[in-house]
Amino acid sequence: MGSGLAAFAFFFLPLIELRPNRLASGIGFSLLELQGDYSYLVLFFLSLIPFAIAYRTDVGGRGWQLAILGNLMLVFSFILPERAGQLILTDAVTYLSDDVIINNPRILPSGGMFFGIFGGYMVLFGGLQDLRRADVARWGRLAIGWIGVLFIVFTFATGGLENYSFMVELRNNGERLQEVTIQHITFVSVSLLIGFFVGIGLGLWAARSERVAPLILYSVGIIQTVPSLALFGLLLAPLAVFGARLFSDIALQFIVFLVITIAYGALFSSIQNRVPSMARTPLVIIGALIAAIPLTLFVAVVVAFLYQIVLLRFTSDRFFDGNTLALLIFFAAFLVTLVRRFLPDEPVRTRILFRLNSGLIVFGVLFVVFLLFESARVYLGGNVNLDTLSLSDLGISGIGVAPALIALTLYSLLPLVRNTYAGLNNVDPAIIDSGRGMGMTPRQIFLKIELPLAFPIVMAGVRNAGVALVGIGTIAQIIGGGGLGVFILRGINDTSIDLILLGLIPAVFLALALDASLRFIEGVLVSPGIRQAEDA
Repeated sequence: MGSGLAAFAFFFLPLIELRPNRLASGIGFSLLELQGDYSYLVLFFLSLIPFAIAYRTDVGGRGWQLAILGNLMLVFSFILPERAGQLILTDAVTYLSDDVIINNPRILPSGGMFFGIFGGYMVLFGGLQDLRRADVARWGRLAIGWIGVLFIVFTFATGGLENYSFMVELRNNGERLQEVTIQHITFVSVSLLIGFFVGIGLGLWAARSERVAPLILYSVGIIQTVPSLALFGLLLAPLAVFGARLFSDIALQFIVFLVITIAYGALFSSIQNRVPSMARTPLVIIGALIAAIPLTLFVAVVVAFLYQIVLLRFTSDRFFDGNTLALLIFFAAFLVTLVRRFLPDEPVRTRILFRLNSGLIVFGVLFVVFLLFESARVYLGGNVNLDTLSLSDLGISGIGVAPALIALTLYSLLPLVRNTYAGLNNVDPAIIDSGRGMGMTPRQIFLKIELPLAFPIVMAGVRNAGVALVGIGTIAQIIGGGGLGVFILRGINDTSIDLILLGLIPAVFLALALDASLRFIEGVLVSPGIRQAEDA
């Protein structure tokens, strides 16, 4: 199937398209129209070979051949059309009509190239499946599966594909792309971090209280149904008024509402057994609404201010540079992997891993807290006057990143709350009864039984929330929030596919990297026994 798809695409569909500028439409060139160098025909013949190899009965040999051919199809589908485009660009005037304004002509990939790449991937996938059936070692399958992609990435990084229009836009907007990518990573990370603590807390509350659970689950579900543009618009007016207030006034209101919430909770806990069952639910709803006021104030201020100081950390060289931080993370991951793979004694390995993970977590928390305090001190200028400090100084305003951050935090709650609620409720009651029979306290049961068993489900919610926030965050530019949506919206306004891809491709890779990072964290923190039980 992959062989036939690629051969059809290379023979009948245009491979590349020549455009006179970013906005004008262009003309396509098929494989047979690429004059002057017939080496491009290798694409067509290369796509036919897997069709013949597919009938071999030797599974192992067939797998290696198909994998090699699939990689060659992927690599040549990128490189050979780019070479042809280079020749076309040198004589672009002869191919374009006289009435077209030629300003920075460029080459775009076309349908034949995309279908050829997809066909090459299908051939590669078929080869890897054969190698799996032939019991080839995993490292061998990984090597042959990624060698073509890595070669393409290396060629891309070294400027070998510079004639493609996407590379032209990347050269022209490289610094701006780096800036908006940092912004996107920052507000996704801050929103996910705040949403994690709020969502886990609400999910735990819902799992512990049957009266509150429907209210919490329905509330986060309703928030998810609100369109993101509408939610951004609803936040503009209150945040504009909110940002003009003094921090001292808001802090006083927060303390007052917090005291009222604690007093109401203590009063309800003391009289709940004497209150009629029909009145308990309304009283719980009233208490939840009272608690939501200080929680909303706190989250709004923390989210906006945390974004400002984290962004300062990423864009300033006054602290640890990014290379040092990446080196620390790599070293920690290397230590954990080394112990897990090469220490044979299971009890010793488990103890070392527990202490190593605990130490890394403590070090990471202290490291992050130190950076945040330093960034906050630099952001506020070192001298803070509470009499004149307003919430706008902390990053809260009607437009900009504040409404985007709050909206993203709200959107992260549904998967986090539901997965926490489901994970804790799915713990086998017999295991909890066994813990009670062993004399464990409720806190020990939660920390040593319920939380470890529910943690994989909770992390699945964190991954879902993180990937969703990367996509939703691209709309933040509509209200001036920045991020990768800057290029996507510019591309839509200018009808430029190149600019859209300039924002889209980093967003896709960011989502994949975030999901892979969270999977790694899950693998490090999940107990080996629970992991073995899940695999079984």
